[in-house]
Amino acid sequence: SKAVCLINMDQVSSKDKPFIIRKYVKGMVNSLLDCLTPEEKTKQKVKDYYGQDELLYLGPDEQIAPEHINWIVERAAERSYPSPSAFMSSKPDAGINHKEYGVTSEGVAVFLDVALRETGVISDTK
Repeated sequence: SKAVCLINMDQVSSKDKPFIIRKYVKGMVNSLLDCLTPEEKTKQKVKDYYGQDELLYLGPDEQIAPEHINWIVERAAERSYPSPSAFMSSKPDAGINHKEYGVTSEGVAVFLDVALRETGVISDTK
């Protein structure tokens, strides 16, 4: 499965965008962890229709900075998530960096564009 969360930034100044993104990341992650945490105090407030522990694995998108990724993993550990280092991929010091190797949606689009130009399928001239 894949989920996408969008923030309408039309009315947000460029100065305020990093703050808004940071607040969004923290709110989204805490909301997910509220549903997944083994913390008994929180589990009592969640209606669980599945009845089994579930694990999520998140992958960052274009606006998620390395400091967000590190915070997400740290927060998962603080909230007793069973496998906090696996909760978020593309950690700056571990695994395959999605941004560097082009596995974000933007990276895939850039890779495809370069490949099509290099193979002559499309030309650089318009």
